[in-house]
Amino acid sequence: MLRQLSLLVLSGTLLCACIEDDFSLASNQQSADDLCDGLERYSMSALRATVDYESLKVDFLSRVDNSQSEEEFFDITEDFLLQFSDPHIWLQSSFEDFFTLNNLGYVRNISFDLVRENYLDDVISHRSNIVSGTIQDSIAYLYLADFQGDSELIDAIFDEVIRKAAGKRGLIIDLRENDGGSAFNARSLLNRLTDQEYLWHTSQNRTEEGFDTKYEWYIYPEGDIQFTSDVIVLTGRFTVSAGERFVMGAKILPHLTIIGDTTANTQGAIMGREMLNGWNYTFTFEKVLSPDGVHYEGIGIDPDVLYDSESLDLSVQD
Repeated sequence: MLRQLSLLVLSGTLLCACIEDDFSLASNQQSADDLCDGLERYSMSALRATVDYESLKVDFLSRVDNSQSEEEFFDITEDFLLQFSDPHIWLQSSFEDFFTLNNLGYVRNISFDLVRENYLDDVISHRSNIVSGTIQDSIAYLYLADFQGDSELIDAIFDEVIRKAAGKRGLIIDLRENDGGSAFNARSLLNRLTDQEYLWHTSQNRTEEGFDTKYEWYIYPEGDIQFTSDVIVLTGRFTVSAGERFVMGAKILPHLTIIGDTTANTQGAIMGREMLNGWNYTFTFEKVLSPDGVHYEGIGIDPDVLYDSESLDLSVQD
């Protein structure tokens, strides 16, 4: 067995070497053309209402030259991708990474350490990304860094949080730096905040032919109990993807109020592809529409109550 595994590893190494050799044969211009082709066929970024894709593409291709170094080509590609303002866009090479979200000038409106030290009692770290507690013994608090994780485990955590919140005057759900994850996990929490069924949103995947069939997502009562008292959802510019889908659901449920800043601006699922030169990139490929047909891609979802992005105040008032 060990010998077989060694051969597999060796084969993988040789295969990688061959692939890298193939990548080195792709010129900057060929790689740029391939990138544009991928974005045009599959990406929602190319369909953003605020983006003139054709003009950006022409400008990008005119700036690419085969004599440029990898670093120079990376900088030009980075500048091109940034124009889409899609927080899901990520470009990775062997020497540098570029994350659009970190280059949009967004300001974080949270310091979780400050929140934890100054406001929370009875703190429970369910996972590194999920922390709950109480504020002034009358308000339940739930911090979610993302919606990642095994669905059964996440369901159990949400059930525990909701049971402990029962009887409290209200619940605060803090999504100010939630960077997404599973839409199913986001729905799981919404389901524990409603006693009725609602159309949550619709989604369609971008394909070479356009879009596939529209799919309807619903939220509905789930779990042992549902929390139907007042809920505050805290949002910010770093509330992304599945976090934004949750906010879309919060817009629907009548006892939820969204406070904070506008969300990042990308709600659909993410796709990864590889350029001809071996670099990897990601982008949004799924169109998500609210129940009334609003497309928040490139815009973000506004809160019900807008607070300055510099504010870190979590004080609870009647």
